[in-house]
Amino acid sequence: MILSNILLQIFQVLCVFLLAPLLQGFILKTEERVQRSRGPSIFQPYRDLWKLFHKQSVMRNLLSWIYLIAPIVAFTAMMTVPILIPVLTDRPLPLSDMGDMLGGGMILTLGSFAIILAGLDTGNVYGGIGSSRAVMLAILAEPTLILVLVGISLLAKAMLPFVVNHLLLGSASAYWSPAHLFLILGFFALLLVEN
Repeated sequence: MILSNILLQIFQVLCVFLLAPLLQGFILKTEERVQRSRGPSIFQPYRDLWKLFHKQSVMRNLLSWIYLIAPIVAFTAMMTVPILIPVLTDRPLPLSDMGDMLGGGMILTLGSFAIILAGLDTGNVYGGIGSSRAVMLAILAEPTLILVLVGISLLAKAMLPFVVNHLLLGSASAYWSPAHLFLILGFFALLLVEN
């Protein structure tokens, strides 16, 4: 049983790692369809990643260790969340009791913060503009995300995602409560800002 849970956890991390570009491709394709244009293939992010990984790395001499370590911190943060929060299953995994919903949000924020610091570390005007834009979107998105997560956890009276899932599935009236409907509306607004 423990071995199957560990294999499921590894499979979950691999699925998130391999299918994340497909989700981005689907979002980009949907945005283009809404704008009534054809848009790229949903597999375009895979091609972009292939091209980026085969490019030569070009860096300025004045960059500090922050610029070099930021992508590693961001990637590690993104891959830590599927270890803590079950994505493919509604039951707890071996390491899923180590973090709750707010902890997962804080880990993702750490990754974003590292990328913002890397943009500022370049000393380039465009890096600063990109970092300030990322901070502006974070100022809009982070409080909304925290509000949604706290609201869901207050409705379910739990902070662990698999516990929240079981508690909300057991109560059909919680789905149609005004609080839950407003949280869905807030999360939809968050999706619009992020995408």
